[in-house]
Amino acid sequence: MSDKLASPRDLFFQLLAEMLWVERMLVFEVLPSLRKQVQSESLAAAVEEHLAQTRGHVTRVEEAFRALGTEPASARSAPAAGLAAEHEATAGKIAEPRLADLFHAGAAITTEHFEIASYDVLLQLAPDGVVEPLAQNRREEAEALELLEKLSDRLRAELPA
Repeated sequence: MSDKLASPRDLFFQLLAEMLWVERMLVFEVLPSLRKQVQSESLAAAVEEHLAQTRGHVTRVEEAFRALGTEPASARSAPAAGLAAEHEATAGKIAEPRLADLFHAGAAITTEHFEIASYDVLLQLAPDGVVEPLAQNRREEAEALELLEKLSDRLRAELPA
């Protein structure tokens, strides 16, 4: 990829490469680590379910590259890397497990918002042949967000005042 993005197609491929990096980071690092950290059974189950879904997201993003005649390539996403680093830095400071779970749920919600916004931009730029797989990923991110918001509300209700 060239350093200059001169067309919607160039921008699309750059953002698709960043999205691939994000989804792979979630599959291979973030979600497995998060699963080990959470105490809440319902949050753990949601993380496991989303990990399985996210593997499908990786596959669909890779397929989008191939459908457009390009080998999948990833490019580091600075915002996603920042979210992960911020989560790790703060999570290590929380002593109370239920409070930590609430924080983990909130960090996951933030990540889902980021992913949804990223897919929204990709969908604005996507060539016709790859709209549906990317739209499927976006729908699944929105479903995960909705579940996480409900879990977060329950976790908050379980905390002492």
